[in-house]
Amino acid sequence: MWHDSERRLAKAVERFEEGDLEAAQAMLRSLDRRGVISPRIDLYLGHCHLERDQLRAAIRRYRRAVALAEENGAHSAAPWVGLGLCYGRLGEIERATRAFLRAESLDPEMEEAHCNLVHCFALGGEVEKAERHAERAVELDPTNPHVFRHLAVAYLIAGRFTQALAAWEQVRLRAPDHPELDVGLGRTYAALDRRDEAGARYLAAIEGPFASDGHYGLGDLALSEGEIAQAERHYARAVAADPTHEEARSRLASCQLDFGRLDAAADTLAPLLAAWPPSPEVVGLAARVHLQRAERRSAFALLRRMVRGEPRRAAVWRVLGEVLLDQERHRSASRAFRRALRLQPRDARHPRLLARALGRSGQRGKAATVLARAAQQMPLEAEIHLDLAACQLARGRTEAAERGLLRGLSWNPESPALWAATAELALERDDSGLARARIRSALRRNRRHPAALGLLVRWLAGRRDWRRAVNAGRAAARVLPEGDPAHRIYGQALVRCGRYHEAQVPLRRYVLATPDDPEGFLALADALEGAGDVAGAVDQRRLARVVARFTAGPRT
Repeated sequence: MWHDSERRLAKAVERFEEGDLEAAQAMLRSLDRRGVISPRIDLYLGHCHLERDQLRAAIRRYRRAVALAEENGAHSAAPWVGLGLCYGRLGEIERATRAFLRAESLDPEMEEAHCNLVHCFALGGEVEKAERHAERAVELDPTNPHVFRHLAVAYLIAGRFTQALAAWEQVRLRAPDHPELDVGLGRTYAALDRRDEAGARYLAAIEGPFASDGHYGLGDLALSEGEIAQAERHYARAVAADPTHEEARSRLASCQLDFGRLDAAADTLAPLLAAWPPSPEVVGLAARVHLQRAERRSAFALLRRMVRGEPRRAAVWRVLGEVLLDQERHRSASRAFRRALRLQPRDARHPRLLARALGRSGQRGKAATVLARAAQQMPLEAEIHLDLAACQLARGRTEAAERGLLRGLSWNPESPALWAATAELALERDDSGLARARIRSALRRNRRHPAALGLLVRWLAGRRDWRRAVNAGRAAARVLPEGDPAHRIYGQALVRCGRYHEAQVPLRRYVLATPDDPEGFLALADALEGAGDVAGAVDQRRLARVVARFTAGPRT
């Protein structure tokens, strides 16, 4: 029967298509051992290895399939698609992209190649290329939801959240039960600061196959609201649901590090470090654990090993620079960030970090130059415009800062952060009408934007509109950290409205979070005095005098 190798090969392919990997692999290996030479044997053995996540073995088989096909003059796109999938799972996005491009050149009508190219270009931040391949993939198969899933990821990475939401809606239209729909919509709603909708989507996701991602998303929501203990619980559940979830383990270790539980953080990171090389972010966390344990030599040995292993990877230099920046080695951090910027110039984090390192080393002019160049190259990155304005303000150049923010708004007219920043500048120079218009523009785009709500409280208090200041302060208190001055102004507005008992809650929280502000103690004294607690008011005024004596800057 072995002389009829074509029939045996067809039978093995049939077994593979039916999902019987064991039988298919056994039959294909038997043909291979008996000396039957065919690119299809290596192709399907590669498929079997890929299904079992044996990526290196799959790559060897796909490469052999390519070589045999080229020897016979019959070029095939299928092994190149397999190679692209393997490289993608290994995190080698550039090699995966080249493999899929080769497959697309061999078979321009292959919808799978275009679909995977959308994903690769999405991960690389090349949205325009992703859109072009998505259009072609939709032409070839209008019912495929995966194209829009990849496109939604591209838009999320690029910060184009409204378009990402539209792409997820296209996924919902084509596959209402798509397993990644809840997590994807949750991430998009979270990026749009629609927290309630994001939380509902994540809660739905924890009931499905992506429970780990659902808990991870809930942890991110809690972390963004300053609830570190709650975030830690969600990250721990994410790790319990999927012990291989690297991001959840990293966030869990980061929370444990914040609470000073160094041994727990080290244990959480240990499985990731054992499978070397881990991601640079994991190495950076492990180095911080060593540094907090005063194990400086071990920390920098770990970082050196990371750099020697992947010297051409930008993330490696970025993480090294971040650790050096934490250690106040600003010039060394600057060199690391410059290296990261050369390797990946389109990543907005690199110029921002480089500018931070330069600013801390006293080179504010160079920092402004780096940010100005980045703002020209990446004008859609609102954070770069904000950093440039902050740098100009630190140099005493208020007009240049405002010009930079307005230039950023011309590119990002829907950015509430930029509107809030321009409103703050207007408020600082007592241009009340312009500040009000800009605050309204920011809140129109995001009614829960923390900076805009804080500015609204300040603006209303400046106009002595205490009733409306109370309403704005209540909304701001939900999203601002307890040490923000808006909490003090909220408490003062409650005092002005005669609601003394209510005022004590935000004011007590404020003085606990900001014990170096005498105004907080004076406001709390007013609230206590109004509620009839004269002795408590005297104590708070005494504390205010002590704090004012030992803090810099006169009381306003």
